[in-house]
Amino acid sequence: MTVIALVAIVVAGCQALNGLDFNAMLKQSLGTTSYESSETVEFKLLLNDGAEAGLSGAEAEIMNLIANVKLSLTDVKTDERKGMSAEGSLDLGAKHIPFALMINNEAAELKLDGAKKPLYLSLTDPEAEAAASTDDEAIMKAGKQIVDAVSGYAIDNLPNPANLSVKPGQETVHGDTVTGMNVHAELKGRELLDWLKGYVDALMADKEGLKSMLSSLLETLQSQAGAIEASPADSLFGSLPKEDEKQEAVNKAADEIADALKQFKDTIAQSEKEDAEEMDALLNDGTYVKGDLFVDGKLDIRKAAIEAAVSLEGVTAPGTVDLGPGNAELQEQSPFKGIWMKVTTDRWNVNGDVQPAQPSKSQPVLDAESLMNMEGYEVLNQFDKGSDVYDLLRNQAHISKQTLVMSPEFSRNAPIITPGGVTIIPLRYAAESFGATVKEEKDGSIRVQDGATNTSLLLKKGSSNAIINGKTVKWTFPMTVVDNKTYVPARDFAKALGAQISWEADEDDFKLLILVREP
Repeated sequence: MTVIALVAIVVAGCQALNGLDFNAMLKQSLGTTSYESSETVEFKLLLNDGAEAGLSGAEAEIMNLIANVKLSLTDVKTDERKGMSAEGSLDLGAKHIPFALMINNEAAELKLDGAKKPLYLSLTDPEAEAAASTDDEAIMKAGKQIVDAVSGYAIDNLPNPANLSVKPGQETVHGDTVTGMNVHAELKGRELLDWLKGYVDALMADKEGLKSMLSSLLETLQSQAGAIEASPADSLFGSLPKEDEKQEAVNKAADEIADALKQFKDTIAQSEKEDAEEMDALLNDGTYVKGDLFVDGKLDIRKAAIEAAVSLEGVTAPGTVDLGPGNAELQEQSPFKGIWMKVTTDRWNVNGDVQPAQPSKSQPVLDAESLMNMEGYEVLNQFDKGSDVYDLLRNQAHISKQTLVMSPEFSRNAPIITPGGVTIIPLRYAAESFGATVKEEKDGSIRVQDGATNTSLLLKKGSSNAIINGKTVKWTFPMTVVDNKTYVPARDFAKALGAQISWEADEDDFKLLILVREP
């Protein structure tokens, strides 16, 4: 759908050229029910020289990851009834993560390179499924009618792009030679704003088209009132009106949409007047959208390459004041000079017999809901340590990092500084904050089991001896009960569980005791 949305910007609304009806082509693409394809989505943040200056090593690493993103999909099989499947990879900077994805109406399954089990997500709710209408064909038909109604008004009013060419030719698609039309369209700089303004004007002028679209939409919703429980009717029409109230509801909804379009047009005009310099800086020739399409004789889009960019050179960073050329050094320098993206796709077997791979029902899987309830270190245990996804989750996303903050003044479970200067903390609260379990033994001793570090602590009340993984270690303060809470020395506890401990001050200069670890 990303390709179709970008295609709409660059070619829809055009008059037929060299025998190619662009609107018919786009409407047919929206009606496609099955196809096979290969697709690539690339995204880049274009960095200024010295963009990493002042960033920490971790911040610079994150910036490099998100500055270069590439999603590659091969062997894509899509069918609106059977679901979709694809093999592919996600590149984040230097990280390369292959995967396989399978989705149908019941479940989604993701096989990630480095994951010990496939990730599995159920898409059905047994209670909702039992209560839902079984007339799937009627719902699907209604959905198509809604798309036809909305797309007709939206597509037919799209204005022509500034640059457009159509030439006959041949292309190789998935090993086959196909005869059709090569289309090139492009909008850049101020042409983009002119195109948007022209589109808004066309939508506002076509009041009858708007009412016709809303009437068709309302008729479709009324025909499926029992099957479509949540629909746009609530926002467009308030509720589905009676037959004698239908025209009034359509007129009211049309007036509301027309008012919204007028407000949007006024907002554009106000921005052109009040922010003229900023808009001129943004709408330079480095800001553009362009597309190259190959359309076969049946008006199916078989190849597409859509590219878009936003140039930020000359745009003042948010929150800064332009003090003039002589004071340019006082302006904050944005780390980015632009954004660039490109979407490419090849399609074959369009509306043919496509058989997507299906999620497995038998092999061992990792349920996504269970994954969401895991501690960060437990999530990491589901991946091979040598894999890029493990490194990404642990060293860039830091999902296993745990931080415990306690204030002597404000915390409900506050640390206590003893007369001898030793800081003690509530054992159960601190241990469970790190995901460890605390259990009282029959003899009154307390056992702490920490899954993140595979550490076992055995402590006795009144004793300074701690048994850590079977070895006795003398702590600086005995385990003590204060107001029915068991306290232990903070530094000894932190060391045993692999945490760093420090005192820091907040913005109001209140002292905070902080324990941090990353198992």
